[in-house]
Amino acid sequence: MPQARSFRLIAAAAAGVAQRVAQLLSSLITLPVALHSLGLAGFGIWGAATSLAWLASLLTLGFGSALITLIPRGLAAGQTDQNRAYVTAALYGGAILAATLLLGGLAILRLTASPLPQTPFLIAAISLILNIPLSIGFELWMALQKGHMAALWATVQTLLSLLFIILGALSHAGVTFMVASIYGAMLLANACSLTHVLYVHQHLRPARRLNPLAMRIVLSQGGLLYAVTIATSCATAFDNIMALAWLGPAASAQMAVVMRLCITATGLVGAITQNFWPSFADALAAHDHAWARRMLRTGLAAVLALSLGGSALIIAYGAPVLRWWLHQDLHFSQALLWAMAAWITSLTLTYVPAALLNAALRLKAQIALLTIAAIAGFGLKYFAAHAFGITGIVLVTPALWFAMVVPAYLWLAWQVVTKPS
Repeated sequence: MPQARSFRLIAAAAAGVAQRVAQLLSSLITLPVALHSLGLAGFGIWGAATSLAWLASLLTLGFGSALITLIPRGLAAGQTDQNRAYVTAALYGGAILAATLLLGGLAILRLTASPLPQTPFLIAAISLILNIPLSIGFELWMALQKGHMAALWATVQTLLSLLFIILGALSHAGVTFMVASIYGAMLLANACSLTHVLYVHQHLRPARRLNPLAMRIVLSQGGLLYAVTIATSCATAFDNIMALAWLGPAASAQMAVVMRLCITATGLVGAITQNFWPSFADALAAHDHAWARRMLRTGLAAVLALSLGGSALIIAYGAPVLRWWLHQDLHFSQALLWAMAAWITSLTLTYVPAALLNAALRLKAQIALLTIAAIAGFGLKYFAAHAFGITGIVLVTPALWFAMVVPAYLWLAWQVVTKPS
């Protein structure tokens, strides 16, 4: 059993890395194409609107995330009917939430006579809401410890985005179409992924009736996971918007490139570590704490090696490579490159401990810790932006992570594998 679990983890991690490499190669094409097609100001708006795609997990209330822990436990106990009830609760809950947000948003606009947001941001908002139930397909593949299938459909999304962006640039379609390209690819790929997993795994297809107990369990555990996700995202996801509001479109364009590179780099590491979550859940359900302890050490060592190696490359070669890539100089200073390296390293060091804590349902400590960091970050970024520009905004997050978040995560995770409850 431990060998099979390790094999699934390695296979899923390899597929995830391949998907992230495809995403990286796509970004090498997408960003300069969008920049030259839209111009600096249009690219800044495009970067701000598409950066909201990383908020997709904030709107789900944790419906899908709860399945990553619940389904491995159900499989270990042979509770097929219970797993189906969990999937039913997650899908129904996601659909109800999406409908509520759409109708509620429309009602607010009509009652307050508020003007509609700019079209790119309106497209982003509607797409993120529609994605709520569709995104559960990704979590189902992960919960089944078939991360390679989740990676496959993520690759499809990447390729569709690239195709749509190129078509938009060739036809001079403008900012609205370019934003719709990113979100349209997301919706299409996630819809196909959800359909695929339910077609293959018939025992997970939703029932006609909700199980009230299953709904309560999904809501309670998903709610806590949602709180962890929202606290994490709030610490970093608004940096593009802050740069646009405080420093203007030119700074926002620069920040769009910075954040895309940072998120791509951390996403490459995340492609490996995200598969630890269901594997840890399976190990803890089997009371195999020795395997969990070994994988915690191994995962941390791998993450540290990857993040430090990638950071060294960014510091040494980032500026000339970015000039060559974008075909113009957006003035990436050495200080900004060091800040990006620190951002990548600090965030990735929490990935494996976080996977273990999620699997063990040790969530409240994470919520408190990340909330403090997010709140402190908002205030510090305002002052840092006016003092040091976007370098200051980028540097705030790693400063907080190294000072408090990383040490706390390591300590909490070690408690789980050495003092199991």
